[in-house]
Amino acid sequence: MLASVTWAQEAQEAVATSCTVKIWVGREAEFEELLKTADVVSVEKIGVGVTDPSRVVLRNGDQEFRAAFKPIKRGRASGYWESFEAEISAYELDKLLDLNMVPPTVAREIDKQKGSLQLWVENCKLYEEVQAQVPLTLSWSNQLSRMKMFDSLILNSDRNARNFLVDPEHDIILIDHSRAFLTDKKIGPVAILPYQYDRQLMERLKAMNKDQLKGIFDGVLMGGQIDAILARRDMLVEHVEKMIAEKGEQNVLFDATTQ
Repeated sequence: MLASVTWAQEAQEAVATSCTVKIWVGREAEFEELLKTADVVSVEKIGVGVTDPSRVVLRNGDQEFRAAFKPIKRGRASGYWESFEAEISAYELDKLLDLNMVPPTVAREIDKQKGSLQLWVENCKLYEEVQAQVPLTLSWSNQLSRMKMFDSLILNSDRNARNFLVDPEHDIILIDHSRAFLTDKKIGPVAILPYQYDRQLMERLKAMNKDQLKGIFDGVLMGGQIDAILARRDMLVEHVEKMIAEKGEQNVLFDATTQ
C-alpha cells in the first residue's frame, strides 16, 4: 500500500509551527502517485472560475484529501486557447526548473472525463484576499520575480490576483495555467518582466534543451508548443544579458541561496 499521507493535517501542523504548506516539496513522486491512484470519494463543482473546475475528495486507506479536477478539452473557448494538458505542463516545467511553486498535477480520468487533477493546497488564500497584508520583503520580491519569469516562459497572460495563492508564511503557490503554453514565440511586453532575476533559475533556463523538454512533455504538449518555450527562453536570456550589460550583474541578478 502507498504511504499514508494526511495532507490537511500536515498543512494545519505547518500553519501551527509557522512553516510553508508546500508539503509536496521533496516528495513529488509520492504525491503524484497518490493523485493518480487514490479512490474517488466525491466530486462537486467549485462554482467559481471560468474553467468550471470540480473539487474532488480522494481516499487512500483511512486518509482523505482534496484535489481540483479540470476536464478542459484542448481548443479555443471564450476567445482563449485552453487545455487541461497546460495545467500538467506547468507542473512538469516547475519541477524541471526547481521552482516549487506549482502543486503536483497529473492526468486522470474521473466520471469518464479525462482532465488534470491538482493537489488542493490547504490553508492558503487567494492573493486578492491578502494583498494588503503581504509584507514587502526581499523574499516576497524574489518570489514575484520567479513568478513573472515563469509566466513569460509559458506565455501565461492570465495571471491575476485570483489565480495565485499565498500561504501563512507568505509563500506563493501558482494555480490556473490552462491558457498557457501557446505557440507564439514571444515573451510579452518588457514592462511586465521583473527588474531582477534569480541567478540559479537563469542557469537552469539556459540548460534546457529540446530533447529534455520532449521527454517531460511527451503526450502532453505538441512540438510547436515545445519550440515556442525554447524560443521564449532565448528571448528571456537575451533580455537579461542586455540588462546586465547596461546595469551590471550585481544590479540584475540575485542569489537566493545566500539570502
